[in-house]
Amino acid sequence: MREPRIRLSAPQRRTQLLAVAGRLFAEQGYHGLSMEQLADAAGVSKPVLYQHFPSKHQLYLALVNDATEELQSQVRKALEGTADNEARVHGAIAAYFDFVEDQRFALVFGTAQSSDDDVRRAIDSAFTRIADIVGRLIADDAGLSEEAANFLASGVRGLATEGARWWLEHREVDKDEAVALLSLLVWRGLGAFGPGPRRT
Repeated sequence: MREPRIRLSAPQRRTQLLAVAGRLFAEQGYHGLSMEQLADAAGVSKPVLYQHFPSKHQLYLALVNDATEELQSQVRKALEGTADNEARVHGAIAAYFDFVEDQRFALVFGTAQSSDDDVRRAIDSAFTRIADIVGRLIADDAGLSEEAANFLASGVRGLATEGARWWLEHREVDKDEAVALLSLLVWRGLGAFGPGPRRT
């Protein structure tokens, strides 16, 4: 569906272009979408599109960065929004499940472009930052070394990511139940280290 031509500020136009591109990439894949098709669908000229994104690769990378930054934001909000560690675990796991339902998830994991070096680096960098946040909390609460805490945080991140991806493909388990089950697994697992996760 083609969007009407309206005047927007540069930040508004960028946001609009990313929204349209995210939808079309999810529908058609990276190689199935041309910049000309995107410009037409967004209701802009190709020169306007190229002013914001010099290439399709740069546009795709911007979408991946936006998607992973949103995931980081939601995980950080869950971890920093309460002092109750069990609630932190549940909120962070829920953020991953919400993320896989977002159409942008396919941009990160569901296309051939996810193996592109630039895209892979952006994804790895984002997930490393998430693991760093989790690792600091584990180190503080369990009394572990930074290295040990970061190792556990990477495991928790992998569990959350793969669990959410499995649920998306199968859905035999209700989403809320899946989040609760995975959260309980992480919560009880972390409780085996040091004094255990703090609960208020």
